[in-house]
Amino acid sequence: MMRRIFFTIAILLFSWNVFSQGIQFEIGSWKEVLQKAKQENKLIFVDLYTTWCGPCKKMAADTFPQQAVGDYFNKNFVNYKIDAEKGEGPELAGKYEVSAYPTLVFVNAAGELVYKFMGVRTADKLIAEGEKAVRLYALAPSIAAMEKEYEQGKRGKVFLGEYYALLKESGAGGGIVLNEYLKCLSDEELLLEENVSNIGNISIFDPVLFDRLVKGIKKVEGENKKLGNRLNTSVMKSLSACFATCVKEKDEKALEGILGVKAGLGNLENGMSAMMGGGKSYLPAEQLRLDFYSNNRLDDKFKTLMSEYMIAQQQENSIDSLRKTEKITNRHFEMLIDSARMKNDSAAIVSIRKTMGMASLFGGVKYKLLSSFVISATRHYWKITDQQNVGEKKKCIAWVNYAYQLDRTPATAWGCADLLEEIGEKQGAKKFLNDVLEVIKNNSLSDADPKDIQSVTERVEKM
Repeated sequence: MMRRIFFTIAILLFSWNVFSQGIQFEIGSWKEVLQKAKQENKLIFVDLYTTWCGPCKKMAADTFPQQAVGDYFNKNFVNYKIDAEKGEGPELAGKYEVSAYPTLVFVNAAGELVYKFMGVRTADKLIAEGEKAVRLYALAPSIAAMEKEYEQGKRGKVFLGEYYALLKESGAGGGIVLNEYLKCLSDEELLLEENVSNIGNISIFDPVLFDRLVKGIKKVEGENKKLGNRLNTSVMKSLSACFATCVKEKDEKALEGILGVKAGLGNLENGMSAMMGGGKSYLPAEQLRLDFYSNNRLDDKFKTLMSEYMIAQQQENSIDSLRKTEKITNRHFEMLIDSARMKNDSAAIVSIRKTMGMASLFGGVKYKLLSSFVISATRHYWKITDQQNVGEKKKCIAWVNYAYQLDRTPATAWGCADLLEEIGEKQGAKKFLNDVLEVIKNNSLSDADPKDIQSVTERVEKM
């Protein structure tokens, strides 16, 4: 009797191990996998990997074996994994335009792509990707039907609204359909609460639509400031997406239109908003133009504007004024800390240092972002200019020096040193690194990361 019980428990444990091992991948040919998907009316999940891909191994070891992942994927998909460099792998990798690994694809029983993504996913995120693929597959017939009606010229307000909602739900975006829908709305409808998020999803610049939005926001701000601010934020978000589109499509006319809308909204330039995910629309117009010119190889325009921009910046944000402000601020906090130390008030010292950190964060964002931009733009300028021209070389060196003075931190010093070495100024690079160490050493308020200091010190020693 005891032997039978033990045997039964062993069987149960074995069964539990078998069915809780995560995703169960099919073994066989691609043709057989397609047939099984057709028989079971399921999508196919394909892991396209390579033997040398570290992230692929991480997914295989950490994510695929998890029970929650297995429960979802085994129920909803026919699962298949294949080396993209062996057997049928290269053909499938070519068919689904695989350019990096891991690439994970969802296809229907006819082998048609439904959805794909690249990169490592945790268990929860992989399940979320699977749910998205299922949703896209379920919506595909409806999207196809409405797409046909759209191509045949159907443009009613209700139809466009439903079509866009479907595209949005599928994750396919809305593009021109969203613009057409919003333009169908009256001025009052356009600025309703329900359309705030829709406005933020605009990705194709339309001057007529944005003109209406700017005028409407100006009106709303006087009546409902809270709604006006939300609409403003949505428009700025949409401008960032429109900027990305105009860069991709090399549409300089759209660029100037976008900058015009920025100006109409008060030219909202907020480094913190940009840094916190608000998008490039919060950056100065000159930076956006330079970004556009560099991405589209408009070298002459880039060089001319970059020279003008740097002259203006050095006048507006002079190093002398920066150092003066920095000195006054540091002295203020030093006096507060000295006073707290005299009272032996450790809690006050902690509080003051927190305040210093916040002041540094909010006050230094503008200059940190400007410094980063100057380094990036100077690097591009150096690549496209006559590097044998002494005047051009001196100009680039001066810009790098300015970038460092804007943000005298180990990270910026490191980046500036890298660029100076590219320019051929190794001694100048070493000077930057030594300078930042002196800045930290002489600043009693400095809380620089010891690891950063160590890495800078080690680099100086090797130069």
